[in-house]
Amino acid sequence: MKRFIIGLVLLDNFITNLFKGLFPKRFRLSGRCNQCGNCCRRIILTLTPGQSKSKLFTGIAVRWISWLFDFILLEINRAENYLAFTCRHLTDEGKCGNYRFRPNVCRNYPLVDYFEEPKLLPGCGFAAEPN
Repeated sequence: MKRFIIGLVLLDNFITNLFKGLFPKRFRLSGRCNQCGNCCRRIILTLTPGQSKSKLFTGIAVRWISWLFDFILLEINRAENYLAFTCRHLTDEGKCGNYRFRPNVCRNYPLVDYFEEPKLLPGCGFAAEPN
């Protein structure tokens, strides 16, 4: 069941990225992944203030994300509106033990947004440069 749902999510990601390519972004990435695993040790998923205040929403979101992606909850930060997870598929070498079925948050890291400068973790091999 998980693989089927992840397949649908991947299809959605593919279609979204097709359309994203039509619009220019303010930043572009250079460099490459150095496979340090830092992005897997602390996965930050942002929430809206309303989502963050709702204990029902955050409870459901944590259970869903934990089940579907095998993430482990580290923190619910209601003041800064985010959930922090780690991944149980991270190997001792800092590589993904579930690479083929990794979720979109992993596939799209580092996220190049249309409005904000990309947030890169310490030790990341990528750099963000203005377009």
